[in-house]
Amino acid sequence: MRSVLRHWQSIIEDIKIDLAKEMRDNEDAKTIRDIISTAFFGEKEAEDKNAASGEFVVWFCKFADSHNSPQTRTRKDYYHTLSRLKSFARNLESLNFSDITVGWLEDFDRYLSATCRLNSRNHHMRNIRAVFKYALRHDLDIRNPFDRMRLKTEQTAKRSLNTEEVREVFTMEVLPYAEIYRDMFKLSFMLIGINPIDLFRLKRISSHGRVDYQRAKTHKPYSIKVEPEALEIIEKYQGTDNLLMLAERWKLPSSFGAAANKALRSLGSKPAARGRKRSDGAKFPELSLYWARHTWATIAAELDIPDATISLALGHSGENRVTDIYIRRNQRKVDEANRRVLDWVLYGKR
Repeated sequence: MRSVLRHWQSIIEDIKIDLAKEMRDNEDAKTIRDIISTAFFGEKEAEDKNAASGEFVVWFCKFADSHNSPQTRTRKDYYHTLSRLKSFARNLESLNFSDITVGWLEDFDRYLSATCRLNSRNHHMRNIRAVFKYALRHDLDIRNPFDRMRLKTEQTAKRSLNTEEVREVFTMEVLPYAEIYRDMFKLSFMLIGINPIDLFRLKRISSHGRVDYQRAKTHKPYSIKVEPEALEIIEKYQGTDNLLMLAERWKLPSSFGAAANKALRSLGSKPAARGRKRSDGAKFPELSLYWARHTWATIAAELDIPDATISLALGHSGENRVTDIYIRRNQRKVDEANRRVLDWVLYGKR
């Protein structure tokens, strides 16, 4: 029973982190309940998909099932969108792609608006759009309604620190329990905003002084030069099997991430009686590990580092099919950009 409860708890922690990452952590109770229900019982959707007669649901399930890596929650995310579609359209399983028109999608958006914020509605729309693109890539003769409609945008909340704020986080006095979490935020920033799950799983530093890994989100290879300041933190938290000791203390990356974000949001608060933590006076109550990535990009832009280099540094660019020499030159630009950001933040040198 305890193992089952721990498993469920880890799923809920994953959901909390995913929602925070997508700025959807203020969703209404019904939407969150649907997400949790899909995470726990979403496999039933896969069992029911053979009953579908319309091509849209068949292709939707086929695309969702193509994301079957145990490293991601993408498959269940698509089945959550499918569950919302089914609650909107009772006849969904008989619909073809030609039935999913701009008007139909606008009606679906209005239906979602009763329970979902705009960012959440856009998330479902992007999932549907991905299915259309998937079918088109497989030579299905269909029209994509998203060619004729634009998703609305919503101003997202601040997710980055300015230069003075990040310096304050790096140097402020913290409670003993929070030191490791603050240091992991610093390390993530110094490694160009590496995602918490990738930081958790890093194995080693190569002979060339780099961390080479496959990004959990995109499954693409990535390489970051380890600067001396980052190496100092790594050596402080050296692991036995992994590069860092995080996996020796937390069983799952999500558990580490949840603990880190809770601690980061209480930075600046004063200790309560008997050594207990409290958030009174917290300096950055919304701070999380993911802010390291946005903060790095924001400061890089302020230093007039080209957008193309920032995009490449964050791993946003597609596969580069040109020569190895060109790839190495671009990687060198990323290394130089990171050094410029660190010099500015740590030493005030432009």
